[in-house]
Amino acid sequence: MSAVYTKELSSYFKNPLGYVCLAIYYLFGGQFLLMQIQYYGTNDISGIFSNMYVVVLLTLPLFTMRLLSEEKRMRTDQALMTAPVSLNGIVAGKFFAAYTLFVLGVSVCVIYFAVLSSFSSALWSIFLGNFLGLLLLGASLLAIGLFVSSLTESQVLAAVGTFACMLFIMLLDGLGGMLPSGLSFLEKPLSALSFSQRYYDFTAGLLKLPHVVFFLSVTLVFLFLTVRVLDKNRWTANKRIKNAAFSVTVTVVFIAVVVVFNMIFTLLMDMLPPMDLTENSMYELSEDSLNIVEPLTQPVEIIVCHNEEDLRSTEYGKQTDEILKGYARHNAGIQVRFADLLKEPELAAEYSDYGIQNNSIIIKSDKRIKMVSLNDCVETEMNYSNYSYTYKSKAEQVLTSGILYVTEDSVLRVSVLTGHSETGCADIVNYLEENNYVITEQNMVTEDIDPEAEIAFLFAPMTDYTAQELEKLDRFLDNEGNFGKKLIYVASHNQPKLPNLESFLSEWGIGIGNSIIVETNQKNIYDKQGFMFGAAFEEAAQPYLSQVKNPSLLFVGYYCRPLSILWEEKDNRTAQYLVRAPESCTLYQLDTGELTGERKENPSINGGNPPINEGNPPIDGGLGIAVIGDRLKYIGTQEHHSNVVAFASTAMFTSSQTVSSSFNNKDFTVELINSLAGKQRGISIPSVSFASEPLQITQSSYTAVSIVLGILLPGICFVTGIAVSVRRRRL
Repeated sequence: MSAVYTKELSSYFKNPLGYVCLAIYYLFGGQFLLMQIQYYGTNDISGIFSNMYVVVLLTLPLFTMRLLSEEKRMRTDQALMTAPVSLNGIVAGKFFAAYTLFVLGVSVCVIYFAVLSSFSSALWSIFLGNFLGLLLLGASLLAIGLFVSSLTESQVLAAVGTFACMLFIMLLDGLGGMLPSGLSFLEKPLSALSFSQRYYDFTAGLLKLPHVVFFLSVTLVFLFLTVRVLDKNRWTANKRIKNAAFSVTVTVVFIAVVVVFNMIFTLLMDMLPPMDLTENSMYELSEDSLNIVEPLTQPVEIIVCHNEEDLRSTEYGKQTDEILKGYARHNAGIQVRFADLLKEPELAAEYSDYGIQNNSIIIKSDKRIKMVSLNDCVETEMNYSNYSYTYKSKAEQVLTSGILYVTEDSVLRVSVLTGHSETGCADIVNYLEENNYVITEQNMVTEDIDPEAEIAFLFAPMTDYTAQELEKLDRFLDNEGNFGKKLIYVASHNQPKLPNLESFLSEWGIGIGNSIIVETNQKNIYDKQGFMFGAAFEEAAQPYLSQVKNPSLLFVGYYCRPLSILWEEKDNRTAQYLVRAPESCTLYQLDTGELTGERKENPSINGGNPPINEGNPPIDGGLGIAVIGDRLKYIGTQEHHSNVVAFASTAMFTSSQTVSSSFNNKDFTVELINSLAGKQRGISIPSVSFASEPLQITQSSYTAVSIVLGILLPGICFVTGIAVSVRRRRL
């Protein structure tokens, strides 16, 4: 085999073909690299490997067209057959020679990775997964090309035949959807042969052993077929029929064994999770999901009204599909299936009341049904610095929340109070929806608060409450003397003075100022002005941090009005800080635009005005950003509590920075709400970003990369190929 390998590999470089093949890879690869730097500006090496898929498919006929067809044309095949080397050695030698040239071509991706890593952090696992996928793809396609080359003595026919095979592989994914209804049974077999779906799993950061086995099996099958073709050429006429029958039987059995092995191996491996090579493990279920899914004893069915192949064609859909499979993998009682509403009209009729349509996801159990959409699984954020959009996947949060909703014993209700031009806080409402609260709205001007609601939310009203409306709040919190109700008030720096509402809060020991907290310690500032700053949790917040994933993370204040407790204990009421700004903070007066340096025992906490409750001035200097007031009543020997919680700003929940996984704004708030509502289980799963790290590259560095990798490297190969061609003509 080594002699055949050496001869074939050297022949690539004794004529222009080898240099041309390398130049093509270096040229296209270099352009893909420059596009990645110039247009995307990130270290996403997967983009280069994704583009290389088409280049590999279209160029591999050049590698294999002459390997065996040239032997037949030159009539050297008989000498090769009688050489002291087995047919297996001949085929292996030629295959590995072509494969070596291919590896030399794609190894330039190592240089591309080194370039991107020099201007950002190195993502080794993603690169190695992508590179492995490209090597496996190349091996299988080269084996196909070698087989086609063994069927003819014309290099042109071999190239055209291999190109036709490559074209079929490219179109394979779309053929299933183009089949007439009578041939729809072929859709799944064609999908099972897909090269692109498997390859793009590698580029997405998924390493699945069945994919590795598939590519190796294709390589092995076509190398085996090539050996059978060469073996056929050695048969004599009187043994042709007998040997042909034996060869066909052996071939069929061999292919059947390979197919059955792949099917069994895939079924077994589907029970195990794939290797997630991504930096943030985006394809794996989080601990929150596992804690909900694994203990479930009741069956849950998830019906996705979408084609699975189409779903996996996007990075968001692929992640959603892997999350769905993860549920079924961790709990056999969760069944996931994909449905076509055109083929299952009875499904559309059954769930018509839920507004079912394409992209709908039905999550159901014996208790209840929840309908979500694939569109709900994608989150869009606006970056106001450059007016661009960032897309994240919140599929796990949406789906796990749906599973929890249909399996919980009961569902809690909350009310959002309106009627006073409230600023609103859509993010907290989203937290409530994610945790399966039933949300109703009550207009305080015309309605009473829903008595079935556990919590009422008041999001930064812009006009003051009347005495009658405040009485509605009192009746709700009193709950006919049974207590047990909660009110969560969220302020805004845009609010005017609301003396009636502020007086109501003071009855719960909560004071609220009309200035804005500003941080003066530059090390604790998360924006340029100092309005965004880190704050620590107080002792009273510790019970609500028990279920938070990382209690050590800071809570971030943003455009916060200063909150204070007017007294710690009064009659059956108490007031405590949950989160307080650090002592390095000061106040920015909205009316004068001045900073107030005083902190302790300072009435400027209330915007320079006297305290709301003159007889109970703020203690400890205020500057709280989350405060809780509690009212206690004993019924028999049992304690019953009503609470009012005040947050200093709606901006603490609407900024993409403050609700990121780097801070505890979301997790703490969710756990606080769940704890106050008596909810046993809550979830707060951060959204997954597919954005890559930006490159820190200068224009001069980009120019150098463009010249070396975009021009010089492929240019040298082309020039060398031309020189070899000229030299051969002169000999």
